[in-house]
Amino acid sequence: MSIFDRIAAASVPLLPRFIVSRVSRRYIAGETCEDALRAGARLQAKGYRVTYDILGESVSSFQGVESMLAEYEALLQALVDRGLERNVSTKPTQLGLLLDPSKSREATQRLTDMVGEAEAFLRYEMEDSPTVDNTLQLFSALQANKLEQVGCVLQSMLFRTEQDARNLVAQHGAVNVRLVKGIYVEPASIAFQLPAEVNSSYLRTAKIILEGGGFLAIATHDAVLANQVLELAREIPGALERIEIQVLLGVQEAFRSKMRDQGIPVRVYVPYGEMWYPYVTRRLRKNPKLARYALLGLFRKRESLSG
Repeated sequence: MSIFDRIAAASVPLLPRFIVSRVSRRYIAGETCEDALRAGARLQAKGYRVTYDILGESVSSFQGVESMLAEYEALLQALVDRGLERNVSTKPTQLGLLLDPSKSREATQRLTDMVGEAEAFLRYEMEDSPTVDNTLQLFSALQANKLEQVGCVLQSMLFRTEQDARNLVAQHGAVNVRLVKGIYVEPASIAFQLPAEVNSSYLRTAKIILEGGGFLAIATHDAVLANQVLELAREIPGALERIEIQVLLGVQEAFRSKMRDQGIPVRVYVPYGEMWYPYVTRRLRKNPKLARYALLGLFRKRESLSG
């Protein structure tokens, strides 16, 4: 970790809210569902797939969970009404995982029922290492109910991920996985610390999913790594039909447009919500490199959606 990264991360709590707001404008669609729908419609018109990401992890009460469920219900209905792609993501702690796993499971099932009724897709995200077991257990329970409209996330930085991938394939066969490197700062006892090790784990995990007949969302802004996964997919019969590139709003626009122009499906995550401030500051503090990128982003223009 560079000295600048440390300084950037340490400075996050000291930044005025309006500065953080300026940093976030490139990466957050806005505070309202309407903001997200406008951004999503523009992206979809440009030939991108879209996932809508309501901000607000680590809720502090089940009243907050109910508010989240109401927001998802409104979002799904709006997507249906406007004829936009019905693809949303949620985080386990957004639905009360840290409050009560049993009640969280009930809340998650309610959300998946809404998703099923809307004929939509739900990406059940992954958070830091203490939540991995409960997250995968709940995902497996959803799969056991034969809900085909749900996918999970794996993080290649964790030692356990390859085995988790094998377990998912053994239990569910053609599972839908979003594969990320991982943004959380995890200890060396459970996670790879060197970028080369994380990338090697990424490739090995991708191979497990693709050879198992699963769908792989290549969620990385690392163009070299993404192309390595694409080369791997070309060696596995039918795998190219079961992949897409995923990027975050405001990140690597040139890369995503190049992939799209090559005929590779590209999905853009569109985050929004009133909880943008804690989301941005928490993520910046958790990952000093993100803090550096964000501060540098002060000097860049907001996403134009031109590509």
